[in-house]
Amino acid sequence: MLTVNGVEVIYSKVILVIKGISFEVPDRQIVCLLGANGAGKTTILKAISGLLKAELGVITDGHINWDNRRIDRMRPEEIVGLGVVQVLEGRRLFRHLTTEDNLKTGAHIRKDHAVKRDIDMVYELFPRLNDLKKRTSGYLSGGEQQMLVIGRALMAKPQLILLDEPSLGLAPMLADEILKKVKMIQTEEGTSFLLVEQNAKATLEIADYGYIMETGRIVFEGSAEQLINNEDIKEFYIGLSELGQRKSYREVKHYRRRKRW
Repeated sequence: MLTVNGVEVIYSKVILVIKGISFEVPDRQIVCLLGANGAGKTTILKAISGLLKAELGVITDGHINWDNRRIDRMRPEEIVGLGVVQVLEGRRLFRHLTTEDNLKTGAHIRKDHAVKRDIDMVYELFPRLNDLKKRTSGYLSGGEQQMLVIGRALMAKPQLILLDEPSLGLAPMLADEILKKVKMIQTEEGTSFLLVEQNAKATLEIADYGYIMETGRIVFEGSAEQLINNEDIKEFYIGLSELGQRKSYREVKHYRRRKRW
């Protein structure tokens, strides 16, 4: 289990981005973080994975535990070695390498001899990658690249994947397909996910539990069923009014919010 306890994050010694956040990701569950751009969702993922230092970010209070072991003082490679892997937003690939060579880089910390078997497992999960295994990855489509970065993360044999905006820039049908694959991985492999997404409706359909973030704080939480049936969540994160009518972004943005939480 991942436990985040009262974590605060400051960038460049002056900008307070995360303001005392606490939450949990139980084993074998999908937990989502929802909220508008700038809420701090990506920052909390990087705090967990140890990547904050590369962006002049520092955890100034609280602590992060993985399986009862404190990890917020560890280096990123140590955290990966414990089974926690982040898939960064924007589909970061080694673009001059082939699809299969990218998958192999995900297994570079492993010392077992089952890499070929796990590459085959990724190809079974994403058959399109098998068709493109010799293709230079920089020439893959956005959806194919997203499949590849998730597959590369699986090559590290993670127990928890921190997945940042997997549907970003993808057509709705392809985004739904990616999220269904995430659910399949959780069900079949027992992998936990902490999922950051803008697509609240599709995310809550596969998640077990969710947290709503605003300006560095968690303002609401509940089971996926509770969140997807909450009128405020439907209105301001899914874009549906209480009458079931979709509002435009402008209408939602300028509506006087009811602070139920």
